[in-house]
Amino acid sequence: MKSIVPELIMLVFLTAGLVLSAAALHTYLEKKKLIEEGVATQGIVIALNRTSSKSYTRAPSIQYRTQDGRVLVHHSSEGRNPPAYQVGEVVTVYYHPDRPEDVHLEGNYLMVYVLGAFGGGFLLLSIWSLPAIVRALISLF
Repeated sequence: MKSIVPELIMLVFLTAGLVLSAAALHTYLEKKKLIEEGVATQGIVIALNRTSSKSYTRAPSIQYRTQDGRVLVHHSSEGRNPPAYQVGEVVTVYYHPDRPEDVHLEGNYLMVYVLGAFGGGFLLLSIWSLPAIVRALISLF
């Protein structure tokens, strides 16, 4: 009996590609919805923080004021090297009116790009073997 391990590995890659691509689309649509329905305000970069103790990437901390006058700070988890922002830089922030801690920095789609790139890569690696995957799955039953 022929081994179907390579086809099962490709099935895992295909599944990962579909899941990551769906996550990228979901993240993009959530950010788009926040921009459309949220409140835009100006924020200022007050710090650049390492994303981890062993990382050189720096993520911004943004101070912004809500419509009701509260001053909040958003600590982004999306860092870059070199940093995408500088301390003192003024940026546009969108926040949810009912949850002002739910923030999107204008033009910051790094997570969408990362998820989309990995999802697309897995799909490209596995889509060509889809007929073999189907045949292997049918042979199991």
